[in-house]
Amino acid sequence: MKFFGKKIMLLVTTAILCMSAYPATAFAYDVPTTVHIGLTTIGSNMTSVSISNQSITVGAEENGVYVDGGTLQSDSGFTMTVGGGTYGTISQIYTSYEMAKDNADAVENAIPAYVGAGQWRVYIKGLNGKQITEKTGLPAEDVASTANMILIQSNGKTIALTNGITPQFGAADQYGIITIAGKQYRGKIQCTRVNSGNIMPVNAISMEEYLYGVVPAEMPPSYAAEALKAQAVAARTYTITKMKAHAENGYELCDAVHCQAYKGKEAEQPATNSAVDATKGKVIYYNGSPIEAVFFASSGGYTENSQDIWTAPVEYLKAVPDTYEVDTNTWTKEFTAEQLTNLTASKGDNIGQVTDMVISKVSLGGRVQELKLVGTSGTKVLTKDAIRTYFSSLGGSLPSKMFTINGKGGGADTVVMIDKIQVKKSDTLQDNNNLAQTAVNNGNTIAQGGQYIVENLSAQPVEQEAVTVVGASNDTISTKNGTGLFVIEGKGNGHGVGMSQKGAQGMALQGGDFESILKHYYTGVTIE
Repeated sequence: MKFFGKKIMLLVTTAILCMSAYPATAFAYDVPTTVHIGLTTIGSNMTSVSISNQSITVGAEENGVYVDGGTLQSDSGFTMTVGGGTYGTISQIYTSYEMAKDNADAVENAIPAYVGAGQWRVYIKGLNGKQITEKTGLPAEDVASTANMILIQSNGKTIALTNGITPQFGAADQYGIITIAGKQYRGKIQCTRVNSGNIMPVNAISMEEYLYGVVPAEMPPSYAAEALKAQAVAARTYTITKMKAHAENGYELCDAVHCQAYKGKEAEQPATNSAVDATKGKVIYYNGSPIEAVFFASSGGYTENSQDIWTAPVEYLKAVPDTYEVDTNTWTKEFTAEQLTNLTASKGDNIGQVTDMVISKVSLGGRVQELKLVGTSGTKVLTKDAIRTYFSSLGGSLPSKMFTINGKGGGADTVVMIDKIQVKKSDTLQDNNNLAQTAVNNGNTIAQGGQYIVENLSAQPVEQEAVTVVGASNDTISTKNGTGLFVIEGKGNGHGVGMSQKGAQGMALQGGDFESILKHYYTGVTIE
């Protein structure tokens, strides 16, 4: 997405311990100083990686700390490739690249090799240790493995970064910006060997500089300052709870919307950098642990309970009214019965000719929770996020689950609150204490006979027994109208759980600060 990140995933409700060399303690948790971002948008199965800088530092991350091995110069930039084959090494240790290079130049097929801890050796391709000694008279030994070796090539020269270290490269100039595959990044580039010998470029970067590239990729930089601050804190908190999302791949998070959109130095804007700086280190907590601070583009008027979108209920991810949105992202999709018949058949759901779309469950937030495609020989039941994604081949997934079909179904205006009782328009009510008159006196309306509630009902506080819910609020709703056409009209964009970004903007424009924004969308949290 260009601006709004959609987080579609299983909720993780326990805190994940973060790995970092020198963490800064915040509240009851350690905020990592460095994160490792797999640059999957550049490529995850690359046989070579180009770095355009003419001067780079080369080193490795050892026990979470970067150890510098020296500086390399090249007029034409550098290319990283995967090593392999048989190598032996002269036993001598050198303390600089220049010393190793001078000695390698004197031996055929020899290259300088960085082995970590600021030390260099000379590798010779095609010979084992015994053969090197026989040829040169120098003490030598075998190289145990080249399975994870990365080669740097430039100006016709080759340098090896050996097995057993995690090689990293940084810009050697005052600006500290490294350019890889034509894109600019702060921090360092780490080349991790994955997927049968291919290279995954990884950006090792400080938490705050990482957020410089996240916030403008997830929220328009033109948004109000307090909205941007709320996004920065949410993104920082979300990062902490996702630190092991890609541990099996040799990095912590990816740069795509699977984790958070991250576009590096080129995405940075003064307003979003300022928002990150102004909230440096601030994290959202619930009961002493960082929360999974999910966010999305637009609620359409009501956020959602976590269990109504994913699986388990999470105390701080509860549905709340969202009257602040600057734009509710209205949208329309149209499907014919024939299109739906072909779709179900292509997916192997053999239900015959589709005749109806039945809404059988609507959540508190007004989103459709169960949708049935009714055919002449069966029914396909859609729940959770499949309600959106099932239709992806018919012009894309539905932007949200808050919608009506042929004018019937969900929507935030189907839900109202009377004292602490949640009521929907489809409920049948028994008015025990003249509640209708109370409502009218406060500028609202109850329909004749108390059969359903009109949107935005807000009565004065009353006893809960003042109203009795007689009917069920999840009545089955048939949406067929005899035309064979199903018009889906919706609001919002995204899963609906957590912070609405357009709602955050609306709150900021009305004078809300970032803490009040976050505490509105995440229930019972603190900002520390």
